[in-house]
Amino acid sequence: MENNTLRRPRRYLRSRITRKLILDTALDVFLSEGYAKTTIAKISQRAKVGYGTVYSHFKGKDDILNKVVDNVLDEFYNLLEIPFTPETLEEAHGTYYELVLTSFRLSEQHRPIMKVFQEAFGQSPSVAAHWHGVKEQFIKSSALSFAYSQNKGLAKKFDIQLGAKAYILLVDRFIWEVVDEKEDNLELIAKTIIDMFFYGLFIPGEKAK
Repeated sequence: MENNTLRRPRRYLRSRITRKLILDTALDVFLSEGYAKTTIAKISQRAKVGYGTVYSHFKGKDDILNKVVDNVLDEFYNLLEIPFTPETLEEAHGTYYELVLTSFRLSEQHRPIMKVFQEAFGQSPSVAAHWHGVKEQFIKSSALSFAYSQNKGLAKKFDIQLGAKAYILLVDRFIWEVVDEKEDNLELIAKTIIDMFFYGLFIPGEKAK
């Protein structure tokens, strides 16, 4: 009985080590080969583990890529943990600006694997669905922030869910612009997006010149 008790943690530890080895190796393969050319065979060969061993830990290539990207997305998910409790409009504006700017900086920092993930969107429904789930989490978090702002009298009355979706989809669009190296002034993009949501683009009550 005692030996069985000792063996279980060791087996668990070996399993965790093997799983991490596969993920670390898969990251290298994805970065060097791209999504389309990456195969389970290449991952298992480079990791020096059996083909079946890879499948004992993961469902397939898409599952591995989703888990690899989830390790990166942990930094994005940390943004959801930041309490949103501003007392003034200026404080709320500053908080949102920092959140958006941080998202863009993380996208820039992890550009190589984000490019692989982007490549997979058009080829893998499961990868595309995974990113959709990520966006849904941020939409839910934004809706809570918008509700807080309305209750505090900091925001106008509007459809919270629709507003949150519009906000996240806009940020999402610019995340991929950053990944594609089409935008590099991250501070300007973040400020423009947040100014649009907080102050709008047009002057109310003004007539055209």
